[in-house]
Amino acid sequence: MKRLLTRMLIGLLLIAPGAFAAVPVKVMVLAAFPPELAPWLKHMKDPTELKVAGAYAPVWCDTRQVCVTETGEAQVNSATTVSALLASSQLDMTQALVLRAGIAGGPPWGQDTLGGAYWSDWVISWDLGHHLTAISHGQPEPRFLPLGDDQPPLGTEAFKLNPWLVNLAFEVTREIPLADDLPAMNNRKLYPGQANRQPQVGVGATVTGDDFWSGVELSRLAQQIVDYYTHGAARYVTTAMEETGDADAMARRGLLSHYLSLRTISDFDQPPPGETAAAWLLEHNYPGGRIAFENAYRVGNAFVDYVLAHPKQIAQAMSADRVPATHYPLSASEAMGK
Repeated sequence: MKRLLTRMLIGLLLIAPGAFAAVPVKVMVLAAFPPELAPWLKHMKDPTELKVAGAYAPVWCDTRQVCVTETGEAQVNSATTVSALLASSQLDMTQALVLRAGIAGGPPWGQDTLGGAYWSDWVISWDLGHHLTAISHGQPEPRFLPLGDDQPPLGTEAFKLNPWLVNLAFEVTREIPLADDLPAMNNRKLYPGQANRQPQVGVGATVTGDDFWSGVELSRLAQQIVDYYTHGAARYVTTAMEETGDADAMARRGLLSHYLSLRTISDFDQPPPGETAAAWLLEHNYPGGRIAFENAYRVGNAFVDYVLAHPKQIAQAMSADRVPATHYPLSASEAMGK
């Protein structure tokens, strides 16, 4: 009976949004593009579709108040969509856990491998900074310089996610068996030390950028950027395109402590030895794609089930960390020289 009444309420919102109470969202799952969205919709029971003004795509909600939507790829789409969701009178997002679940690139070192699932402890911008050529006029140059001299993190360059929530998500999901397949196994054999790796659940930093880069030196640069913003405390694990947009929108509403990012590795961030980055990229080679989509849903859904079963614990975890809102190195008056 309770589920029927909830579904009726959500359905009424379609007819006259704003005339009834907003849907009290418990979990909002964010996907960037259709293949990430598909497994969530496939497993939802009788989802109701909502059209939210300003959002990239419809929002689908089930009777458990679990919702999922497609934000579009890249930071501008993710930021505008999440902002629209938070501002909508159709959705009450004040108590919601917001989960970004999708695929990513990743480096072929450490214990990381194709199909691995990683909870982000930091999300860090690749784009915001000075990217320099390696050599100018015969002199070596640093490949990256931050935008200013202030101590990191500043503004929208880096966000440390709620450690209580990140650690809980990891502990709940760390033993979940992950999918693997032959294409991923064969691709691992092309990289030193990868041949016998198996996907696992872990924690690490996600580097977010609209620039689709590839190569050994750029992979090392990603770790350098992570080192700078985290004072060497975090490890670069995945590279994606949406998280800083999500995080900034959440932070501006004072809800960053409600946000989680889960990324699964679909491809390595560099070609195997003997291949060029350009040739590798032109092949659009995502050898871990199938298992990455599957594992993003498998791990993400397991934690969603836990969230629904333990509302008090989740509420405590979300409120335990008062993540500061974004700030900028200069006030308006300072910028004008006053």
